[in-house]
Amino acid sequence: MNARYGVNYLPRENWWYAWAEDDDTFADDLHQIAALGFDHVRVQCLWPLFQPSPSWVSPRALRRLVHLLDRAAENGLDVCVTVLDGWLSGFDFRPCWLKDADPFTDAEAVSAAELLVGEVARAVEGHPALWCVDVANEPNVLMRHLKAGGGEPWAARMLRAARAARVPVTVGVDHVPWMDDEAPIGRAFLADACDLIPVHAWPYFTGALARVGEERAWAVPDYLAQIARAASAGKPVWIQEVGVSPRWLTDVTVEDFAERMVRRAAAIPGLAAVTWWASHDISRRFTGFDELEYGLGLIDAEGRTKPIGARVAEVVAQLRERPAEPAAVAEIVLPAGRAPDLDFAEEWFARMGTIVGPAVRSAS
Repeated sequence: MNARYGVNYLPRENWWYAWAEDDDTFADDLHQIAALGFDHVRVQCLWPLFQPSPSWVSPRALRRLVHLLDRAAENGLDVCVTVLDGWLSGFDFRPCWLKDADPFTDAEAVSAAELLVGEVARAVEGHPALWCVDVANEPNVLMRHLKAGGGEPWAARMLRAARAARVPVTVGVDHVPWMDDEAPIGRAFLADACDLIPVHAWPYFTGALARVGEERAWAVPDYLAQIARAASAGKPVWIQEVGVSPRWLTDVTVEDFAERMVRRAAAIPGLAAVTWWASHDISRRFTGFDELEYGLGLIDAEGRTKPIGARVAEVVAQLRERPAEPAAVAEIVLPAGRAPDLDFAEEWFARMGTIVGPAVRSAS
């Protein structure tokens, strides 16, 4: 089965504040995304707008979500709905009613989150554009106070609620679980509980750029996918976020770096999908975001396809015409008791080939 290629959708006109608007700009955006050759989008349900009260989910927001799926279907796009977006584009968007409650351990807060996930899942169940439900965007970023495995009971409840949609479910953690044995949501849990194994593969945020440099860090999606494959016993791996900023590069163009990342990912055995971050730049009329966040799109805030967007679209078209053959890979053993952190990653990058890097096997 060929891999999917898509984007994390950021609405051009009103970012995700668009859930509170009446415009129909979703249609234009999704048409442009489909015209570039992508087959799916991952969308974000901005938590405070969907659940203004812990006991009440906004019917209007749910209708807007279904409306977006309708427009996606008209453009031949499948949709992953990501529900609990308390952390998004570098902002903490948790609703104000949480106050001082821990969203992951407080009983009332967990029940409220479960309500939202279930209501969203039931609202989109059976929609022809629905591909999967992701319960949260990088929830482990807000779990740093929890010990190893401390976020797993929360994640298990959210995943059970998401199954009301009757589609594959996942929890969109960042790179940390794949590199740290003390993560609050661990690799073994993700492998067991998720239908799609999520990988967020940023060359900067993982530390790969600083450790191995521009000449090799474009292979970080491959590295993290190999760790995920080793943990997941054959389940499909989804590179759910991958992206690059020109602010991070000095010796390689952002277009060349992006092409290498996508081509490398396409050759990973068992890859389910690659989803670029992001579709569109954030408009400058919305202040307060980190400077980085304004330039990560394939399409600019005026709706023009950027050079990186044209390059990624060209690569995707070539991969659709001639899918990458899953590469035969060497093997590198992760010693017992050792985390696949940057020290291990440096060994992996030192041994990676030009096609695809070594498969990772844990020592028995």
